[in-house]
Amino acid sequence: MQNAGTAMKEILNVPDDIPQQLLDKAECVIVLPSVIKFAFVFGASYGRGAMTCRSEEDFAGPWGAPTMMALEGGSFGVQLGGQATDYVLLVMNARGADSILSRSCCITWDKSVK
Repeated sequence: MQNAGTAMKEILNVPDDIPQQLLDKAECVIVLPSVIKFAFVFGASYGRGAMTCRSEEDFAGPWGAPTMMALEGGSFGVQLGGQATDYVLLVMNARGADSILSRSCCITWDKSVK
């Protein structure tokens, strides 16, 4: 949690930082400090961070309590290397916030498609 706060402060102190108008419109902010990616034919990425959303049903209230988040991924192909990157993700609408909060953001199933 402390690393997420430090990463956000560092990003906001950069001269070409995230515009305040954009932050004011965001319904949720996700900070993932030091997401590590490593690859040698097979690749993997992993990072942990925090997410906070505006309170109230329409996401118009003050920022709420943070929740912990994790980012994981894998890949295969011609690749070699490693890196660490700080991510700040802004969720700009209620649909995106609801998808993340309901944990159904990435998998949808439409039974009508054959």
